[in-house]
Formats: sequence, C-alpha cells, structure tokens
Amino acid sequence: MSINAPSGQRIQPFSYDDFQGIDSSRDVASLDTGQQQHMFVLKNGYANFRGIILRDRGYSKRQTSPGDRLINHVAFFGKDLVAWAQQDGGGTTLASEPNGTQALEVYPKNATVTSTVFSNKLVFFCRDQSMYKFDGLTFKESTNAREKPAFGVAIQRRLAIAGGPGRGTIIDFSRVDDTDVFTRDESTSDTSVTKAADIDIRNIIGTSDEIKGLGVFETSRLAVFTSDRCLVYNISPDYTKWSLDDKASIGVGCISHNTIASAGTDLLFCSRSGIHSLRRSEANGITLYAVPLSAKIEELYKQLVKSVANPADISAFFDQDDGQYHIFFPQTPQKTVRLTMTVSPAADTPNKWSTADYLNQRCGAALGGVVALGTSGGIWDIKEYEETAEQVPELDVWTPILWHGSITETKQAREFILQASGTGRIIIDAYNNEGKKITSMTVNLDPPPDGGGDVTFLPLSKQYNRPFAQQYKGVQFRMRTQGGTGRIKIIGFAVLIEVDVSPKKKREKA
Repeated sequence: MSINAPSGQRIQPFSYDDFQGIDSSRDVASLDTGQQQHMFVLKNGYANFRGIILRDRGYSKRQTSPGDRLINHVAFFGKDLVAWAQQDGGGTTLASEPNGTQALEVYPKNATVTSTVFSNKLVFFCRDQSMYKFDGLTFKESTNAREKPAFGVAIQRRLAIAGGPGRGTIIDFSRVDDTDVFTRDESTSDTSVTKAADIDIRNIIGTSDEIKGLGVFETSRLAVFTSDRCLVYNISPDYTKWSLDDKASIGVGCISHNTIASAGTDLLFCSRSGIHSLRRSEANGITLYAVPLSAKIEELYKQLVKSVANPADISAFFDQDDGQYHIFFPQTPQKTVRLTMTVSPAADTPNKWSTADYLNQRCGAALGGVVALGTSGGIWDIKEYEETAEQVPELDVWTPILWHGSITETKQAREFILQASGTGRIIIDAYNNEGKKITSMTVNLDPPPDGGGDVTFLPLSKQYNRPFAQQYKGVQFRMRTQGGTGRIKIIGFAVLIEVDVSPKKKREKA
C-alpha cells in the first residue's frame, strides 16, 4: 500500500487489535493502551480469547414458546425439554414442553421462582409458597404443605431447602430419595441415619443475617450463602457424617440464589460488589476461597445491580460449550441488560466482558449444547452460526478515546483500515475527543470465495481501506453491524496519520 505524504512528513500507522472486552475501571479518555485494547462499549457481541470481536449468534423462538408472555424462570427437565415460569394476568403460571402442560397462576405475579432437579422431577420453589414438582407429564403441588422454601438444591440423594417462613437460618434436608418428608415430619424416635435432618447456622454466623442461596460444590460440598459470607458443609446420605469445612475462608456473600452456577470445578456467584468464583487452592488442595473476577467492570456491575428493584430477581447460568457466564439484570418488565463473562481456556489470558440488550433476555439455562433463554416475549433458543436463525442481533462497539500517542498534539489522519470478515456491513462513526461526530464510513463485507460466511485467517488483501482525512487530538470510533446471518468478526483496525519529520520539527523535539 502506497500513500503519498507532503515533504518533511511520513505516514505512520497506529494499529489496534487483540481486543479485551469492556473495561469500566478507568475513564473513557484513559483506556488507550494500543496493545490488548479494551473497549468502552461491547454490546450484542464479545471478544474471544484470541482477541477477536464476534457478533453474538442468532436466535429462534422455541416451537412451544408461549407467545408474548414474560418469562421469569426457565429450566431443563430432560434432553432439549424445558419448563418455565411465565407471568400471566393474575399471577405466575408454571408451564412445560412438549404438550404445554400448565399449573395456572400458582405463584404471585412478580414472584421470584427458582428450581432444581431431584429424583427425576423438576422442583419449583417460591418464597412463602408451596413447592411444585413436574415429572414430565403433570405439575403436582407438594404434599408437604408446611415447607414453603425460597430455593433448594439436590445433594447426596437429598433435597436441601432454605428460605422458608421463620426458618431464615435453617437448611432442611429431605429424607434420602424423598421429595416430601423433611425434618419436622420425622419422628423423634426414628434412629435411621437416612432420615430428614437440618442444619441451623444462626450461632455459627453470629449475626442477624439469613441464608440467601445454596450451591453444590464438588458433588458433596454444600455452599450456604448469606448476605456477607459463605459456609461450606460436607454432606453425606448419612446425616451423622455431616461436618462444617473449617478450611473454607469465604468472607463474601450472595445477592441472589439464581446467580449460583457450577462452572467446571468452580462455583460462580454474584455478590453486592461483584462476581466471584468459589474454588479450591492450587497451592495446598485444601483451602476453599472466593476469587473476585469482575474488577475491570466493577463500576458497570454496581450500576446494573442498583438498576434492579429486587436483587433476588438477578439470575445467571453458565454455558460450558462457549465458556460463558451470563448474568441477567431485569430493570423493568420490558427492559433487561445481560452481562456476559467469557472465560478464557488459556490460564494466562484474562476473562473478557460484554453486554447485550437484544430480545430483553431475563433468564436462561443450558443442557447438552442447547441454550434456552427466557425473554419478555417468550422463550428463544441460541442457534449455531451455521444454522438458520429468525433474529440476528446487531453488534455495537465503542472504542475509548484513542490518542495515537500524545494527548496534546493535533493529528492529521489520512486513512482508516479495517480487518474484518463475514457477510453484511459494518458502519464506522468517528467522534473527536470532544464528542463531536466528524465522519461516517461504511464497509460492505465480502463473502469468502467458497461462499461461506467466515474467513478464519484473513489475508492482508482482505483489508478494507477508507479515506479518513480528519484532524483531531483524540478520536473515538463506533462500529455497528447491519445485515448478514452468520458470523461477523472484527479482527483489528488501524489509523494512518501524518507525522512531521522536518528538520525544524526535529530540532524542536530535541
């Protein structure tokens, strides 16, 4: 590529690639790093561990999706079969596939619903309300009318529940392999080690705190979350072998049971201050501790938490196929923001953050490579890039203010170069450091020669060059995609600017 420059000047490229997702820990004017460049906004797409920005995959509505119903909770009860909680006119209805079986308005309209799979049944919970069990054919109210927990988990052949009326610090465990018999149902004379039992953490935490969530760690460890800390118990079918793990040092709590999700050997959860991972020490293999993960988006995270009226409505799930932890912040019935952490498979590569507002996703679940999302308008599946989708989101990326070195000198830009692949178009808007729009450019992406929608290794000949004759001290770019149904990648971009190398300029610098 040849560009003529005036006498005494040369053309110098400033390249930006190896994208690292969003970063809200610094001001937009101080995020220009050149290498491993963070974004100011990354919406409806994400940066993968190779440093490439990809548009999110497309979505299609599930065949049994309930029209325009608002979905508060969705869960899998079988291979590619889901059940959900939907908001109806007078309350919350439980419904399921494949035949549309329903339990009409069994919970309040704005209820926070949770669930777990136990003894081949999907068990639904709602604070101060009866449990409901779905066996694949019908919904049945629990025969135990006394237990009305807010949430529960299955562990070591028992159903552990908490959050019931007047039992804010008690975890009740069912009789082994039984979903209806709990501690208060057992005879005091029963000596069986598999009978129902409970654990009261009141005198262990030493405060007036209450249980906010339960999680299962390493199959036999029960993580008991309060607002400010987490206790870990070693659980067995034999209740006489239960013990508190004194090697767990976890001084952070959980804001919502529905954010607790297993991710490999870790247990992810959301606290008031950020997102954490409960894991075992690599140094000694014994100590359990919580690792903070969201320092780079701390301000954004706290803003999202404050935007939700009831923090218990925040939910999350982990998609192990894509290595992504999705957190949903329902701000109004019609507006929800999804925050996504893309976990890197490489130990030395940091996790990357992005957001989405497409379809107003409110909750989700994943099983066996199938991902179902509950939205303000029914249930949608995430499709593979190669599959036909009904709806495809539009990627929206804002860079921080880029200074190309000096923050005081005025730059004379000449050309903008984009490296991208896919089908569709990318619109690039440029703003100076004062926020004034200075120009707009459009790149129509060329499909690869074989007719596919992706170029894995983009040759230099596939760069898209656009005239960019502008003056500024700093520049901020917004890149938006339009059209296309497959994968769109933004691999990198560069700005060519004139640099004064005249003898006078050299003496001034000296």
